[in-house]
Amino acid sequence: MKNSYFLSQIPSVLCDIFVKEMEQLEPMDAQMNPEGNMMTDHTKRHTIVRAADHWSWFGAILYQSGLEANCKEGWEFIVDSQEQVQLATYEEGMHYNWHVDTFLLSGKPHDRKVTVVCLMNDPSEFEGGELQLNVGGQILEAQLKKGSVIVFPSYILHRVTPVTKGVRKSAVMWLNGPAFK
Repeated sequence: MKNSYFLSQIPSVLCDIFVKEMEQLEPMDAQMNPEGNMMTDHTKRHTIVRAADHWSWFGAILYQSGLEANCKEGWEFIVDSQEQVQLATYEEGMHYNWHVDTFLLSGKPHDRKVTVVCLMNDPSEFEGGELQLNVGGQILEAQLKKGSVIVFPSYILHRVTPVTKGVRKSAVMWLNGPAFK
């Protein structure tokens, strides 16, 4: 039976190096792209993001994790590209409500197939900010530590609950392929 997610671990020192690099970049208010229209809506998503170079070294690590999960979990999606890694920072009160990362039957030639998330700081540095997956109506809370990588199909409903104390940091990227049929 296919699992709905895959877990792996990368060394926390690599997380520290990447966060330090990313924090040199200009922060942006996270936007969403419903039906091709970029928009900011803090009731749905309130996050600060920084985008890495398309071929970042950290992105290569996350890409490999995504490919490994796609194979080991039997999803077997056709994947032929990836998006830039984003460093997402959630300060107190910030969140990302229930959403999916792909829109099936969008009519676009490529879809997001695999979502890869890595927790970049220690959970003791924040409260709230849980990554939750809704799999068939069952809410699964990812028990992540610094450097934990969770990979799941991009059509799975998920959210990050509001951070109530401290700051949560995560790296996110997507593996893409020909449109779902």
